[in-house]
Amino acid sequence: MVETTTAPPPGAGRQKQQPPAVRLAGGGARRWRWLVLALTLTTAGALSGVIALERLDERTGVVVADSDLPAGHVLDVSDLRVSAMTVSSDVSFVAAERLEEIVGQTLTIPVVEGGLVPETVLGADAEFPEADRAMVGATLQPGRFPASLGAGAAVSVVVSADEDAEGGPQAYAALVRSLTPDPGVEGAVTVELLLASADAARVAAAASAGQISLVQVHPRGGA
Repeated sequence: MVETTTAPPPGAGRQKQQPPAVRLAGGGARRWRWLVLALTLTTAGALSGVIALERLDERTGVVVADSDLPAGHVLDVSDLRVSAMTVSSDVSFVAAERLEEIVGQTLTIPVVEGGLVPETVLGADAEFPEADRAMVGATLQPGRFPASLGAGAAVSVVVSADEDAEGGPQAYAALVRSLTPDPGVEGAVTVELLLASADAARVAAAASAGQISLVQVHPRGGA
């Protein structure tokens, strides 16, 4: 009688090897601290994104100056553009949808390019200058004003003392409403100065005598 033996399949008798388990480094307590920290940072990042989007949604369309505009300027549509920005509730501004409503109104203060056009400084042409302000004209020779001076600049009007007068020069705060070249004298300019009514007579008299010079100062500076 012949016995038949069946050979076991290859690999029989071997234990199936399992891949090594992946474990976080460190002890159990430290591992959980790292997990909590990672979760906290992920949550904080998500919240930051939400806050940024909310702030973006808070931006308001406002009217700003498209170029430097001097005090006394009558607004034209080409002077203005709309910009989206976050504006504090205590700041005066004109909403974007009201842009056409302010065309033809007069600025009572200068506004720099890109600056908000405050509704509180707008008025009819007849309301300019204001009750306590006055406009004085003067022709200035080269050397009596900065070469880079332009409309809207804040200046000190320096009045030279008369030879027989006591004391030194006097200075008065003013704004340059307009500045144009004088066709009669090369390098000379004609300026319109907006200043306090109380100073107008003294500055006008000095201007007619050729005794004033302009010094450009910071907009919040004094004379």
